[in-house]
Amino acid sequence: MRYYCGIDLGGTKIYSILCDNSGKIVARKKIKTEAALGFDTVFANLVTCYGELLKKAEIVDDDVEKIGLAVPSAVNTATGMLLDACNLGWKNVPLARLLSERLKKPVFMDNDVNMGVFGEYSFGEASKFRNVYGIFAGTGVGGGHINNGSINRGKNFTAGEVGHMVVKIDGPECNCGRKGCLEAIAGKAGIIKYMKKQEEKNGFKTMLSEISPDWRTMVGSAALKECYKKKDALVVKAINRASEALGIAAANIINLIGVEALILGGGVIEEMGSLMMPAIVANAKKYAIAGGAEGVGIIVSKLGDDAVALGAAWYAAKA
Repeated sequence: MRYYCGIDLGGTKIYSILCDNSGKIVARKKIKTEAALGFDTVFANLVTCYGELLKKAEIVDDDVEKIGLAVPSAVNTATGMLLDACNLGWKNVPLARLLSERLKKPVFMDNDVNMGVFGEYSFGEASKFRNVYGIFAGTGVGGGHINNGSINRGKNFTAGEVGHMVVKIDGPECNCGRKGCLEAIAGKAGIIKYMKKQEEKNGFKTMLSEISPDWRTMVGSAALKECYKKKDALVVKAINRASEALGIAAANIINLIGVEALILGGGVIEEMGSLMMPAIVANAKKYAIAGGAEGVGIIVSKLGDDAVALGAAWYAAKA
């Protein structure tokens, strides 16, 4: 039996899966990214995550055919160059080559949401459609577009970067250096930044301080959900704001591309989708021109955490 590894490098976690040649997942492993400690630490964690995955699956390295690596960045898939991972602070890193040399395996690398949408297209909700767009909200926000089975990467490999679509002129500063990006409003880092500002400027209080004392640095989506359900005013305000922005972005995509379906995923949606989707759908319909959102599927990823890593493994298998 031959196996394929998929690794999802996120801003807060590295999540890896091992699948067989039918796409069945046989093992999973998750560790912290530790992005604040710099490139060398993150790279070492990638290698560690792969090694621990093999131990968990009880297979040897020689049984792994290829590795698919998904990263929060535009990627030149021809050269294996990570172009700009603003949430990690990396630019122009030949990460596919470096990992391939370290693990002595072929490594294919692409944008994380491209791979997430490909995973859904191959095994999940998007398999019902030919023209689909994915928006994944986690630490940041990414997007990916598949039309008739092909990933649209664009001339300079930046197609689909919906996280850096401006949804509010002169809005909050994004990690990319621009203002008003969707990511700065709907990504978890942007949500935290907004809540901190409201706390400092307007004296808002939140029960997050009791549930997750370190929330100003990073907070789990489960804690946000708990506070939202308890009607914590600051969390409700931040999440509703994020939902509205995601809905506006969805409408813009529908207006621009005319997709059959939008797939929503990522850690924030996986945990809070039931709370956020009504506002996302309502705003998509509100801002789509001439009823353009009617009949468009706006649905939550069913593969959850597996979507990106499985998509990366399966794309590598097929490459």
